[in-house]
Amino acid sequence: MKLRIHGGESTAAIFDFDETMIDLEAQHTAASAALCREMGGDYFSLPDELRLASGRRIIDEIADMKARFGWTKSVEELLPIRQRYFRDACLGTHLELLPCVEKVVRELHANGLALAIATSAVRGEIEEILRRTGLRDCFAVIVDGSEVTRAKPDPEAYLVTAKKLGVGAEECVVFEDSAIGVQAAKAAGARCIAIRNRRAHFPQDLSGADVVLDSFCELMVG
Repeated sequence: MKLRIHGGESTAAIFDFDETMIDLEAQHTAASAALCREMGGDYFSLPDELRLASGRRIIDEIADMKARFGWTKSVEELLPIRQRYFRDACLGTHLELLPCVEKVVRELHANGLALAIATSAVRGEIEEILRRTGLRDCFAVIVDGSEVTRAKPDPEAYLVTAKKLGVGAEECVVFEDSAIGVQAAKAAGARCIAIRNRRAHFPQDLSGADVVLDSFCELMVG
């Protein structure tokens, strides 16, 4: 299926990041496992629904691990430790965007859409990855998990992002890969294009999206 986005349909585009634009599962797993080793705990003993769920905020994952293993450090103390391990894992890896992501981002930007990222990950690492992949200048706004109080499927992340872009959510097209992300985008009032993640550990119900595509390569801009 080919889908064409015309300039007049939306004034802004908001991207989920992990597993929508880039596959960072190996790096996130390495970081969380390393944090568990340092603090005392076996990451791989955690239930699959905690380790493998799509779209969760990093701070929520850390809070769950803290509760499970009885760590005494606060989530605020644990987050920078975990993210240090994540940065190390990324630095030791060639990072590559998913197929046709760069092409679509650059074409949307060239067509005058304001671009943003709304992610459950941490802003600093997103900034660095975007710089490494050459796309940082395309994005006017990045909203991470620390800027919202309610995680997806709550629409807060997309409402906050649209506000920062200076547009209504109904003027935005959102790109998502997870069921809870699609729910959040639609609850915000945005148009949603879901990109299937063939690597997802659990089936994702993307039927609530306006369009479902197999990859960004099916998307044409102009």
